[in-house]
Amino acid sequence: MISKKSRCFLLIAILIFQIIIVKSQTYSVNPITPSNNPNPTDPPISLTNHVIKVGYKDFGFSRNNFTVGKGNVLRWEWEGNLQHSVAESTLETPCKKKEGGFDLGRHTSPYNTSMAIYEERTYVFFSDVADDCKKGMYGGINLPQGYTWPKDLAAPPPQIVTTPLNPTPTPTPTPTGSMSIAAAGAENTQESSSKSSSISASTYYLKESGYGIIIGSLVLISLYLLS
Repeated sequence: MISKKSRCFLLIAILIFQIIIVKSQTYSVNPITPSNNPNPTDPPISLTNHVIKVGYKDFGFSRNNFTVGKGNVLRWEWEGNLQHSVAESTLETPCKKKEGGFDLGRHTSPYNTSMAIYEERTYVFFSDVADDCKKGMYGGINLPQGYTWPKDLAAPPPQIVTTPLNPTPTPTPTPTGSMSIAAAGAENTQESSSKSSSISASTYYLKESGYGIIIGSLVLISLYLLS
């Protein structure tokens, strides 16, 4: 016959065992959190989009008034035996170096270099060798509409009009019946959130049922000890 004291210890052991089970049920369920999509980044730099001949027709640039977009790459190719440079200036003073602007240096053919456009704005460039600029060796990128160069500068030679080597592709419409990436991402996020909510609810009910068992056991122990 088990003594009253032994039965009391047995009930306490059962209670401790139930607490351990409730704890393991509570922490064994890991909620699924939706993965965060990476923030949009700047468009990748494509291959060369525009080629500009430096020293074109002796004192000029083959492209002196054209438009570029952010992420485009310009390739400058020196030609001829005369030394020329490519430096950034401003609309107000096309033949004076801009402080902090780009400067590709003075070179003769053969020399090539490339530069990427990271900011979509107006760029003015010229050759700062001797009086190259006065002779028409200057140009602009993304010039304001209707802008005219200062009257004291010789007109640049007619530029070679070319199309970009790697034009930006035209976006294609989403086919009927398909889902866009953004919509798919939103749906996945909602689905993940729903799963997370349902699992959290399951965890809640596990905890509540476990606590009910513990409270019931405590009541039984109290009644037994008082009897």
